[in-house]
Amino acid sequence: MADTAAGEPGKRPPAAVLLCALTVLTAAACAAPAPAADPTASTAAVATASGRLNATDIGWIQLMIAMDDQARRILALAPDRSGDPRLVTWATGVAEDHRHALAALRGLLADAGVADDNPHAGHDMPGMVNAAELRALEHADGPDFDRLLRAALHEHLTQAAKLADAVQKADADPEVKKLAREVATTTADSRRRLPSAGTD
Repeated sequence: MADTAAGEPGKRPPAAVLLCALTVLTAAACAAPAPAADPTASTAAVATASGRLNATDIGWIQLMIAMDDQARRILALAPDRSGDPRLVTWATGVAEDHRHALAALRGLLADAGVADDNPHAGHDMPGMVNAAELRALEHADGPDFDRLLRAALHEHLTQAAKLADAVQKADADPEVKKLAREVATTTADSRRRLPSAGTD
């Protein structure tokens, strides 16, 4: 996926990716270091002093919701557009995993009294299906669709695993860390079971 926020695709250091993701900065803030009082930072990242979730917790939850919502949109296309029955079966299972994860993520926000908004709307970030990729998938069929879906979901799952690992090492809420461990396990299993191109 193109990383338009940082210039050349694939050039953003992994540490910067995780820092931007877990502090829920805007796309502009991710492109360059921002001062501590930068008003472009998400309000959710600073509105948790009285709640149990900190900025890292909410940053990870909101980013995973945005990423998983987009992933489910393309996974839902597989039954009608894929030319590989194995990929359809896999996509159906991954979509169900994402449905459960999204319910748990949103439950954590609700329990903490945090609004379920989307500060990443319109962003083009690692692991997130962007508008151009979504359009391409919506207009592709057969082997072309399968190739695009595999590429998009491989990147999505890879980034989700990195974020889950990062939040487990952070000063995060125990329930958030528990969910991150579950996401890491499910993501690893999904990546392992992703059907290869085979005879596409």
